[in-house]
Amino acid sequence: MRPHERHQRILQDLLETGVVSVRQLVDRLQVSEVTIRNDLRQLEKEGKLVRRHGGAALGKLPRTHLERAAVRPGNGRLHPQQWEWVAQRAVGLVHDGETILLLSGPMADAIAEELVKLRSLTVLTNSLHLATSLQRNPTNTVMLLGGQLRADSDTIDGPVAVKALGALRVQKAFLACDGLTVEHGPADDDIASAQLKTAVLQAAQVVILLAPADRIGRTALMSFAGLEQVQHLITTEGAPGQVLAELRAAGVQVTVCSQRLMQITANSQAAQRWRIGFANLTEQQEFAAMVRQGLEQAAREQKNIELILADNGADPELALANARDLLDKRIDLLIEYQQDEPTNYVLMDMCRSANVPVIAIDIPMPGATYFGVDNYRAGALAGEAAIRWIKKRWAGRLDKLISLEQPESGAVPAARIQGQIDRLKSAFLLAESDLIRCETRGDLEGSQQAALRALRSVPHDKYALFIGINFNSALGSLAAAEVLDRQAYTAVVSQNASGRIRNDLARRNPMLIGAVDYFPQHYGARVIPLALAILQGQAVPPAVYTDHVLLTADNVRQLYPASVPESVGQTP
Repeated sequence: MRPHERHQRILQDLLETGVVSVRQLVDRLQVSEVTIRNDLRQLEKEGKLVRRHGGAALGKLPRTHLERAAVRPGNGRLHPQQWEWVAQRAVGLVHDGETILLLSGPMADAIAEELVKLRSLTVLTNSLHLATSLQRNPTNTVMLLGGQLRADSDTIDGPVAVKALGALRVQKAFLACDGLTVEHGPADDDIASAQLKTAVLQAAQVVILLAPADRIGRTALMSFAGLEQVQHLITTEGAPGQVLAELRAAGVQVTVCSQRLMQITANSQAAQRWRIGFANLTEQQEFAAMVRQGLEQAAREQKNIELILADNGADPELALANARDLLDKRIDLLIEYQQDEPTNYVLMDMCRSANVPVIAIDIPMPGATYFGVDNYRAGALAGEAAIRWIKKRWAGRLDKLISLEQPESGAVPAARIQGQIDRLKSAFLLAESDLIRCETRGDLEGSQQAALRALRSVPHDKYALFIGINFNSALGSLAAAEVLDRQAYTAVVSQNASGRIRNDLARRNPMLIGAVDYFPQHYGARVIPLALAILQGQAVPPAVYTDHVLLTADNVRQLYPASVPESVGQTP
């Protein structure tokens, strides 16, 4: 593998996990520690990562710039933690592959640190350092506005930049402001900045304002938009309640961010309004982020739902803390996505004591209404697909079945593993010794390490099929087979389909049989009506299942036309 290719693989791993160790990279790339350390040293020189003891982490913007940007004339100092809250919410509104605009400013610095974790973005900016930061992700396309480079910063603005925006179109634009009032809309103290932002309004489908609490109700020198041109405001706790109410009445969706919660207020004067909490598994996982995005969309369409979001961070203790915070907000119903089965007993006891009903997403909770995967059926679909593939490609020969599992999630999700095993055992008469079970936490790194260990125990000329609990199991298995050069004797079937799985199917990866998709983007459209039925006292079934479809190389482009580039998979 050439140095450039190794560097791309290292950066891709960092984007997936945030940190990597030298030992992991040696196993994955099959080169010496000396080579890996030289690679990390070179990437650090290029500003793409930061070396740390035993490995590396994603690089960050120089602290001196952030501190310099923290003060703007007449506005005082913003608290960096507030930037992080706002940035996390802002990036939560962005999907892989979108075209966005991000102008310079301290808020933008924090957003760039989060955006770099997404894939295949096209980002238009007027900041040299933002462009450099975003380019650390090699899947991004970064475009700089032309114009005048200001002497006091690395920012580009002026008439040329304003004119350039006239020919451009973006899906979402993130704009900070120095003041926001109902009478005058968002405004800036810098005239050149305000003029550039006015031009942005014509280029953007959706305009999202970023303003900490101390900017709300404050007047600034020059207005750059009317409220009717703004779709969303992201602010922090402490903003004047009356002003926020008037902004909502004017049609602006408002998100109020705090340390652990994000409160998305209803923008209607409906007589019956419901406050629903959603604690997500982790925003670092594509599937969970898609579930949250779908819930937001469905709640917004109902118009009488105030949605309060929390990120459990795949941490049971944090999940309990989030549940306490949500109950303190006097929610009417909790939608919980939490994978640690023992913790769910404690969490449900808290909710029963508060008389708050619960909908459990994908991981059952005692006494909660379940919504999610029909696990055994999803496993059976994958097993049946693998049987057909093996009979066609390997003449019906299967020597080893390797199962990547997640025991802490409990017996019900494990049924998707059992459904696969049952089908495969019945078709190929596998002995118990032919089954290798591996424990993982369902993450990419753990899956790949488990797959490497398992595959090393299998003779090189034996056919091995990988099954697993989720798409990380599949991605880790594919990577392990590549590292050990076992592609000709390895096959993988996935549970659920991330963007990388879909692209691999479109490219017709010869090892990837298919993926049973659960369509997390559609969860919200069914969960929110289910929540309203519960709140209105209607009888609901104890379990409601999502749809399941086997994605293959033949149908992935039809089911996901927008997320699989046309250039992918043109040559089988």
